[in-house]
Amino acid sequence: MFYRLALWTFLALCLLNAGGVQAAKPEQPPTELKLALMKGLGPEKVVNLPHMMAATDFEPKGSLVSYKLQIDLPTLPEEPLAIYVPKMSLAGNVSVNGQFFGACEPGQLQEVRCLHLPYLIDIPISFWKLGTNDIRFEIYANARQSNGLSSVWVGHFETLHRRFFLWQYWLQVDLMTGLSWLSGLLGVMALAVGVVLRKDSVYFWFGLTSLANAVATSSVVMSRPMMDLDVFSWIVFASRFASGHLLLLMFASFFERLKPRIYWGVLAYTVLSVALIGLSDSNRTLLTTLYLPLLLAIFLMPALMLYWTWKSREITHIFATTMMALITVAISLDWPRFTGKSAFVGMYFIPYAYSGILFMFGSMLFSLLVFALISSQNQSAELEMKVKQRTAELNALHDQLLNTEIDRSRIQERQHMLQDMHDGFGSQLVIAKMMVEQNQMSQEALGRLLEESIGDLYLLVDTLGNSDNYLPNALVDFRFRTQQRLAGTSLKLHWNLQVDHAPEVSPKVVLQILRLVQEALNNALKHAKATNIHLDFTYDAVGSQLTVSVADDGVGISEKTVRGQGQKNMMARARTTGGKLSVTNSNLSFSNSQPGTLVQLVVPLHPLGSV
Repeated sequence: MFYRLALWTFLALCLLNAGGVQAAKPEQPPTELKLALMKGLGPEKVVNLPHMMAATDFEPKGSLVSYKLQIDLPTLPEEPLAIYVPKMSLAGNVSVNGQFFGACEPGQLQEVRCLHLPYLIDIPISFWKLGTNDIRFEIYANARQSNGLSSVWVGHFETLHRRFFLWQYWLQVDLMTGLSWLSGLLGVMALAVGVVLRKDSVYFWFGLTSLANAVATSSVVMSRPMMDLDVFSWIVFASRFASGHLLLLMFASFFERLKPRIYWGVLAYTVLSVALIGLSDSNRTLLTTLYLPLLLAIFLMPALMLYWTWKSREITHIFATTMMALITVAISLDWPRFTGKSAFVGMYFIPYAYSGILFMFGSMLFSLLVFALISSQNQSAELEMKVKQRTAELNALHDQLLNTEIDRSRIQERQHMLQDMHDGFGSQLVIAKMMVEQNQMSQEALGRLLEESIGDLYLLVDTLGNSDNYLPNALVDFRFRTQQRLAGTSLKLHWNLQVDHAPEVSPKVVLQILRLVQEALNNALKHAKATNIHLDFTYDAVGSQLTVSVADDGVGISEKTVRGQGQKNMMARARTTGGKLSVTNSNLSFSNSQPGTLVQLVVPLHPLGSV
């Protein structure tokens, strides 16, 4: 029972819906008006729409031409009727039954351009009447372009909007506006890349071509120019003319066939032609003549590109050749319309083909740029990694060589010092032994010799024991042994050691410095009759030099002392270290009878192993 009730309910709803559909008022199809009475400079005449005016129908500088159309309405419309006009050129206004409605764009007809836009005009009900209705178009025409009126459609606004106006407006206005902005954006980006590359790259020529195309395509949808119409028309023709020549230079640059003499010649011809176009007031015959070399080059370019592609066999070259071939086809289709030998109604193919192909070509160029940047980054990262590895290897090898050189230097220094020990106090002891055996040396002389030899031995031990070549350690050992040696005397030693930041120093240099200091101490003990000796060791990190001073308050220096053997020995040791020695009065006691002696050595210290 439930299923039967549901079935009958469903059938009843279907019948009601069918009845509603039958009761709905059918949509009235729009009416196309193809006949008009035209009145220009000559007598009135009946013309078929679409109609393109002859040059004798209007003044070359510009004048109005009227088209009168009629439509019969058997009944008064219940809602406003609309008029759809696919094309009117150059500009126009509309009146219905003698009532003026308005122009295609706000402003004077002489100041607007309506030739590239479709128009859907919503006419109020009060404008219409029962029976025959007159629709009058006043068209402003001049000699700059083809002029005329397309067929006119009359019908309900929604019907005309859906069937004709919506897609036509998108195709002629929205799409063209988008292509203009896209072309301009690509042009700016490509010019920026070309400037960065700093050479005649394909990006530079692509950028100029895209910007010229952006200006040319934007003029298609611009109905109210913000400048004089003559200047605007010149800019339109100039940008179209320039974009064609720049396109050829762009493709030639892409195939790396562009020579300076070629692009300078093409640019010179383009500039001269653009100037002639302006001076001739955009004369159509002159324009056609100037376009002929460009047209010939455009038809020749695909053949050249095909030959270059056959030699290179590169995918990108095949793509570019295909793009150029498509542009050639579009130009072939548009040439009759450009020369005014085709139907009045219709669109140019070249703005769409040109902009679309530039977009695809630009996408390819920027894709190649992105791939090149990625490849460059990968290569840079790989190179950086290899450099780091090689640097680490070189640093390790350098450290190894440096350590080897330091070890060799230390061994060599110790060998030199051992040889010095053998040749120095070792030989002195052998000679002393022989002289003692032969009773040729007194006990006093033998004691002094042994004391000097023991002191020299201590110096060697201190220096050799300092395995890290650290100067402060050697000086501390020297101070300790010296104080022990002089502990039983009345002599007071005053130490000042400021060498904490001194670098590693060759043991040979340290030994010579300590020997020189010991020689100065011996002189002070033997001859100076001093009670105080000041020993100062100061390292200057800025100047990288060590200053050694031994000052006493004794009797001072004499001519004999200056010329003595001890003084000569100290001078020799100073030269061995590379330093400078000076011997002057110290004036520690502030007494003329005890002027004292100052022995000062200035030694440049360089880190061990440095050059």
